[in-house]
Amino acid sequence: MLFHLLNVITAYKPNKFSKQIKKATKEKHDAIESHPFIRAMIDGSLSDFKYAVYLANLLPIYKAVEMFLFTKNNNSNIVQSKKILEDLSNYSQILNFKFDIEDCPQICFNTEWLKYFLSKSDFFKKVELYIRWLADMYGGQIIKKNITFTKKYEFYNLRQCIQQVRQQIEDGLDETNVDRFIEEVNKAYEFHHKLADKIHECSEQSIREA
Repeated sequence: MLFHLLNVITAYKPNKFSKQIKKATKEKHDAIESHPFIRAMIDGSLSDFKYAVYLANLLPIYKAVEMFLFTKNNNSNIVQSKKILEDLSNYSQILNFKFDIEDCPQICFNTEWLKYFLSKSDFFKKVELYIRWLADMYGGQIIKKNITFTKKYEFYNLRQCIQQVRQQIEDGLDETNVDRFIEEVNKAYEFHHKLADKIHECSEQSIREA
């Protein structure tokens, strides 16, 4: 397992701007990674129900990113929304609950994040590739060991997918926009943190009774 992860980590050599972004956003990244909700997801103590609510809230974000940025590779292995839908369908069956934000507004906690995403130019929409897609390809390979349905974290060729996403992020990234890109990455981490807060604070009973 360790050898596999090392291969993944070295799958693509980030350019100087990616290194700059990683260093400048480390504090926000570490904050979300240490959140009790995320820690529970990593160590396997998070309930299936809360994880499914989390997926349901991420799904519109993934769909929006794919709508704006994936016009040339809709059949690609990095189209995550289809995988999330499959996982949610499986959770719905075993938990007897329809994890659909439109039908169950009581599980919708992503409105602020999605509204802000849609207000940005396409270039800065690529921030979501940085904080969500790369999270699936790196940390997701650990998370999938401790969750029930793992389609979201399965990639046919992980190294190739990392290269594809990183290249898309870095295309057009330069001295004129890297500082703004860093600001947007930190903002996206904050939205993710708020989402984790809201789901962590609720209970399955309160949601089912809403």
